[in-house]
Amino acid sequence: MSVVTLFAWTVPAYFKGSVVDHTWVTTYDSRAKIYPALADVLIAGEHYWYSWGGFHARGGTTVSADGFLASAGADLLYASCLCQPDVDSNLDPAARGTLFSYGRDGVCHQLSNQILWATGSGRATPATVRMARGYWLSNAIFGTYGKQHAAWASKKIQCSTASGGNAMEPGHSQSDVDDFQQHLQATLKGPDADAKIKSLMNHRRALMVRVERLQDAPPGGDAPSASTLNDAYSSFLHDAADILGPDDFERVFGERPKDEMNVVDPSVYAQSVHRPRPK
Repeated sequence: MSVVTLFAWTVPAYFKGSVVDHTWVTTYDSRAKIYPALADVLIAGEHYWYSWGGFHARGGTTVSADGFLASAGADLLYASCLCQPDVDSNLDPAARGTLFSYGRDGVCHQLSNQILWATGSGRATPATVRMARGYWLSNAIFGTYGKQHAAWASKKIQCSTASGGNAMEPGHSQSDVDDFQQHLQATLKGPDADAKIKSLMNHRRALMVRVERLQDAPPGGDAPSASTLNDAYSSFLHDAADILGPDDFERVFGERPKDEMNVVDPSVYAQSVHRPRPK
């Protein structure tokens, strides 16, 4: 076992109507040492997970000068099996974890969480990027680890066997839950909280059905556009705002509802749809 510390970072995602920040994972602390390019990372014997994004020498947002989100110890072989480091997710299917289709299976938050799954050991809960802007917005749509549930379960078993990891130990496996409802229950209070949660979860299930239909494009058919996906996701978030009201919406999602609430970066999506899915 090669034990390292994994660090999660964030920067703003600059696209029209964005309500999320981009996240990624490294084996080094960019607050202490900045590597200007991937080549410098590799020369130093460190690793960088792109998480469906570009290379960023350091993190930083308007609310966090260094962009640090979380850190924890992990088995490097296990993390590297879950998602290949040091290569753009657009260039190598192994660098996508089980988020085969960006914007449909999940976004950077879910892929970063898959990498950080390797930080869970025994009864320790794996780190996540839950402190990133827009995290609960993407979590509501894609869940904690993305929408390819069967593939993700299989991947964890495969990588646990290959690395000697402990993905299936009691306690650890229990952390792999869709925690959006738990977040709602912990956040919403008052006599109407249960009714709001029930209504929002029903709308969420309806969104899942709608997105599944978008996923089922015929072979050779056109994938849904980023605009189509963002419209579907924004529609759900506007429904959530109607159900919760602006104050509870902000409590749950971290910001006030807006006319435009996009979670899929059109430029990243455009590149991803031209890449073949792994067989």
